[in-house]
Amino acid sequence: MENIENLHKRTKRQIGDIWYCREYWSGDSRDGQYVNGDGYHYFEMLGDGFVQKAFEYYETDDGEEKVTPTPELVGINWFEFFGFEDEELLEEVPEHEFIYIEQLIKKA
Repeated sequence: MENIENLHKRTKRQIGDIWYCREYWSGDSRDGQYVNGDGYHYFEMLGDGFVQKAFEYYETDDGEEKVTPTPELVGINWFEFFGFEDEELLEEVPEHEFIYIEQLIKKA
């Protein structure tokens, strides 16, 4: 079990807290539909970095939005898996933004 000092160094959240964040990515989309693009990975995480939900989001220059689930990231600890000591690469987002991204999958 991770010690509490490392946990607070990483997030400043309690283990059971739920938070929403995203990280920027560049490259091809998972489905290969978009090449050399820009997008975000959106996460719903517990306070310690445990990923509960994860999505890849991409928006074209024409405003078309594409969201793909990333189930391979669910169940991992983001910090341990990617080897980061803090959340510097993660941008916190409001819950309603995460819900919007999640709803785009249901519309597809």
